[in-house]
Amino acid sequence: MKYKRLLSALLATTTALSATACSGSDSSSSPASSGGSSEAASSEEPKEPIVETVGDLDYSDYIPESGVPAEYSFIIEAEECELTGNAVKGTDSAYGQFSGSGYAYGTSNKDPITFTFNSEYEGRYDVIITAARGSNNAQGRIEFGEDGASSTFGIPEEGKFCECVVKNLYLEKGEQVVTVTDYTKEFAIDSIEIVAATGVDLSMYDVSHKLSNPNASDSTQRLYNFMVDIYGKYTLTGQYSDSNKYPLADNLIYDQYRTFAKIDEVCGDLPAVLGLDLMDYSPSRVENGSSDGEMFLTSAKAWDKEGGIVTLSWHWNAPSIYLKNDGDNPWYRGFYTEATKDLDLAAIMADENSEGYKLLLSDIDAIAAELQKLEDADIPVLWRPLHEAGGDPKWNNPWFWWGSGGADAYKKLWVLMYDRLTNYWGLDNLIWVWNGQNIDWYPGDEYCDIISFDFYADAYDYDSQEDTFNYIKRSTDTNKIIALSENGVVFDVDTAFDEGARWSWFAVWSGEYSLDGPYLSTIYTSEEQWIKSYQSERALTLSELPDWKSYPLAYED
Repeated sequence: MKYKRLLSALLATTTALSATACSGSDSSSSPASSGGSSEAASSEEPKEPIVETVGDLDYSDYIPESGVPAEYSFIIEAEECELTGNAVKGTDSAYGQFSGSGYAYGTSNKDPITFTFNSEYEGRYDVIITAARGSNNAQGRIEFGEDGASSTFGIPEEGKFCECVVKNLYLEKGEQVVTVTDYTKEFAIDSIEIVAATGVDLSMYDVSHKLSNPNASDSTQRLYNFMVDIYGKYTLTGQYSDSNKYPLADNLIYDQYRTFAKIDEVCGDLPAVLGLDLMDYSPSRVENGSSDGEMFLTSAKAWDKEGGIVTLSWHWNAPSIYLKNDGDNPWYRGFYTEATKDLDLAAIMADENSEGYKLLLSDIDAIAAELQKLEDADIPVLWRPLHEAGGDPKWNNPWFWWGSGGADAYKKLWVLMYDRLTNYWGLDNLIWVWNGQNIDWYPGDEYCDIISFDFYADAYDYDSQEDTFNYIKRSTDTNKIIALSENGVVFDVDTAFDEGARWSWFAVWSGEYSLDGPYLSTIYTSEEQWIKSYQSERALTLSELPDWKSYPLAYED
């Protein structure tokens, strides 16, 4: 057992919780109004915060050291870099005052600017890029060598040069070939400065305890409070299950090759988070005979009994009238854009009286019935619907049909689902996890509790994916918990904490990412790295979770 439960049981309770309900359906005409929802946790706020079992985790801040002298600085003017292809020097004042004799613009993946930098110290550096963009919300990218540190960065202001800061890049000592390119759209670069890291910005982990649903059930609010309080201090280990099965519950349920048992055997404990999927409850799959019965519910109940946390996704098979159902795209691939026909999501979302709109509502209602079973069992859910909607943010290639209509249609569908499940059906056990993959697809803080990204790194790439963390963080100006909601490679948790990419949880996908025959898979992650990440002082496994259903209810003004 790792010695991560340190010091004393502590938690400074905060002040009163209040939130404004999202606009939505008239509750007087919805099932929620007839007792379908749980009693609101915040309906009668106590004068004193409730303090119960917290456990004995160490809630103190984790602050890594830079390893580079604080006064260290290197700066280069962009126009002095090697400019390739369409990247050229500019000297006009289109973006206001610049330093040096000009600036560089016209960069792209094929036309980068490059320079050589000698890192005198092994350690962590901040990079300050002075850049300018038009009204195109351009993103940039900086890379140190082929296999070195890298990160994307946003340009906060339009029409003028401003500082874009990339923090906590780890560099080995020696010569580095640095490349700066665009990531989404063209922009101009004035200068690049490399300085000693100023440390992880701990303020980003200061997240409100308020859920988007003010009527969240008692257990749901307690789980969220726990996750808020450990955010930036610990990462929860997680694993998706094949066929919604998991191998506890008195040895009743097993994966084909016992994924969870193998993790326990090799890593010394089970993951803290179990990932399940409502795919087979999509009406068009049920119509074709696909169902796992009560398997997901049985697994969720067993996991909850063990004190674990459940995350739930939904590979939503499109309604039957939209399925190609041919040799290349059979009915069971109906969640993919390419497997659908005549599904114009933008048109559907623009007409609430259309057949398509009614079919989508009917499907959501079918899923509400399954989610209600979890609420009846007092099981909170990290609910991650409509996932990976935008596809890859660089290529804007949505592979699931719920992203096929573009960002606006997707956001309308998200709000519709939120309203239907929360306000109409009164489901109060859902913590809403947005996983749109593209910051321009964010539906709004009032419809989201957690933001996340799915990332499948190359085999044995244990990088923290700090640039991805920083990218998705820019979805909103509000501090939100950020999770790596699907991953193939198990990243190095210790590195992630040092670099400031402190994912709330990770959830390794099933199949070859987790199992290779009867063995824990080493196709993407070595056995040593599985063990290292699971046994990190910064990672929490199942046995290390406190009794979060007795966790304090924190209240805020």
